[in-house]
Amino acid sequence: MAYKNILVAIDGSDVSNVLIKKVHEFAPDAHIDILNVVDTSGGYFGTIVMNGDIIYQMEQDAEVVINKSYEYAHQIGHNDVDVHVRFGTPKQVIARDFPKDHKSDLIVVGETGLSPLQRVMAGTVPSFVTQASRTDVLVMRVSES
Repeated sequence: MAYKNILVAIDGSDVSNVLIKKVHEFAPDAHIDILNVVDTSGGYFGTIVMNGDIIYQMEQDAEVVINKSYEYAHQIGHNDVDVHVRFGTPKQVIARDFPKDHKSDLIVVGETGLSPLQRVMAGTVPSFVTQASRTDVLVMRVSES
């Protein structure tokens, strides 16, 4: 099956460009939607109090991240790219909301960067997306060899 609409979920970490490059290499003719989700759920345990200033800064940071990813995709020769910033719970947006709205036929996420304790306490986006999505999911290894 050739994938035509691929969602690449990024978090702004150093691995974001690795994901984009790997997707370009295995699906050079696919449309890529690069997505950064601004987590407005309050953090892992709901401990962050959100106010307008915090949300505004998070949005500004997300815009910088997404624009860099867009530029990188074009730099490596992938021109069929759209970028998106969404607000909400990353797990839900990536697994269900965005793929439904954009008819994604593959979701690409990087392996988690959480510590073992954080994975146990909060779960991981890749594991949630793999279990909850109705779309094919590819969890890419991004560690340097």
